[in-house]
Amino acid sequence: MSLFTIFQISSQGMTAQRERLETASANLANAHSTRTSEGGPYRRRDILFQTVAIQEGSNPFSDSPSNSLFSDVTAGVPQGVRARTELAGPDKFIKRYDPGHPDADADGYVKLPEVDPLEETVNMISAARSFEANATAFNTAKELARATLKLGES
Repeated sequence: MSLFTIFQISSQGMTAQRERLETASANLANAHSTRTSEGGPYRRRDILFQTVAIQEGSNPFSDSPSNSLFSDVTAGVPQGVRARTELAGPDKFIKRYDPGHPDADADGYVKLPEVDPLEETVNMISAARSFEANATAFNTAKELARATLKLGES
């Protein structure tokens, strides 16, 4: 596997975790939103991760994948990640009795998004730690590339 592939995988991981963090933040911020521009209560968002094959030849610093200084021809096809946002169903909400609320129905119930603050907080912490791990992998690969280039100077 090329060092540049490690950069690509780590970058995709950081992007996916950033999206996960933004989604958890949006869910927390809208946990009590009973009215949106689309109508009805806020719909909780979830992030789903998908694997994507990394194109070894997409390295901008190499003329061909087999000619790369850092490539390993015995490795399998490396896998990266892509994040996809999924909305909760329109029927996924919590009904709370509050007849004085402006969005209450005829029976006095208000529809609230099905957002668990504890779950969203755990998602935010986990996303931040995963982002940090990907950044560490990226920086380690960068230092490895730098050290490899310094070997050629001697």
